[in-house]
Amino acid sequence: MNAKVIVLTKFFRSNVGGADLETFLLVKNVLSKHFNTIVVSGTKRLEPNVPKSVSYIYWSVLETKYKPIEWLKLIAELNTLRSLLEKADIIYIPSQDLMPLAILMKAIKPSIRIILHLHNYQLLTFSSIVLAGRQPDVATDVLVEYGEHRNLLRGILAGYGHYLNYIYRLIPLYADKIICVSRKQCSILQRYLPSLRDKTVIIYNLPPPLPNINKKINQEPVLIYAGGGSYIKGYHLFLQILPRVLSKTKCRVYGTFGQEVSRREWAFLERLSRNFHGKFIPLNRMPREKYLKLHETAWGLLFPSICEEPLPYTIVESMLIGTIPIAANVGGVSEIVKGTPAEGYLFKPWNIDGIVERVSVLSSQSREDVIHAGIKLREYISKLFNREKIEQEIIKLFEYTISK
Repeated sequence: MNAKVIVLTKFFRSNVGGADLETFLLVKNVLSKHFNTIVVSGTKRLEPNVPKSVSYIYWSVLETKYKPIEWLKLIAELNTLRSLLEKADIIYIPSQDLMPLAILMKAIKPSIRIILHLHNYQLLTFSSIVLAGRQPDVATDVLVEYGEHRNLLRGILAGYGHYLNYIYRLIPLYADKIICVSRKQCSILQRYLPSLRDKTVIIYNLPPPLPNINKKINQEPVLIYAGGGSYIKGYHLFLQILPRVLSKTKCRVYGTFGQEVSRREWAFLERLSRNFHGKFIPLNRMPREKYLKLHETAWGLLFPSICEEPLPYTIVESMLIGTIPIAANVGGVSEIVKGTPAEGYLFKPWNIDGIVERVSVLSSQSREDVIHAGIKLREYISKLFNREKIEQEIIKLFEYTISK
């Protein structure tokens, strides 16, 4: 009889990127085929492409948005946790907000096996972010929260949240295994939490599914910026480099933006587009398929992130499609692009001159050279993110943890 694995995830959906997409792919393509899998999530509607072998439980508590409130609600739901544990051999927690449950679950059932999947730095900071060149301290949390939301009160509360978040530093003591998604992420976590060394294993995320994209790059350079209005994705840097890039090169730049951009900000972006005669095209939030279609004609992807990215799906997608990432050398980015043409387009984080210089270099290349570089990127990243290899690593980890 197959072991019973319960997946505790705040969201369970495939029409997104990052950690949520990885969780969905892992359940659909790996866990459902090898284990008796039960997903517990705050997503109301289950997508039709989930295998029928997966049991699904909607838990309304997981819809709570603010972390401290959610923690209090979860503590109040001890009976629900007990009933879940009765059904489980192993608990898999990929959602940062739910990781404190590891402590409660071990207290209720000491024999339960727990695997955590870290997609960020929640063990170190309240915001789950580590900024490049900064310590993961209280100032980081205040800066990130204020930068992301432009709300002073949220910034102040994040300062208190930083110390409340210290409970996360206890969580590894209650986990059996901890998955990191890149060597860089693992080294940062172990630098501040040496106790992780005996429990961590590095497994890359499964490669994201991509539609058939007919790559036909334009004669003149086309760039994509996909960071929206996010401070940690370098939006403020993007606004500074954009006039220089558009005035000095023949590039056309697409920028994708979502709910985090206010009406006032959107009006500013439209004025910017008019000022540069349509060479900058701001786009509202769009389905993932439409975003990926932008890559058909793109030469490069602008990625001015200022945080230690664990393993950015945006870069992986770009390389799989054959679009050259012009990226900040943060987090796991360097180990993804090492030895490829994209390595030459890395720049130091926060360095505006470095970004503009790399864009100028790319725009000076011939169309044929860019196409050839894209082919090399696809070949390299397809080998690095070999689906079968990653799936086998996941299966072995779960089987080992259960049998230990």
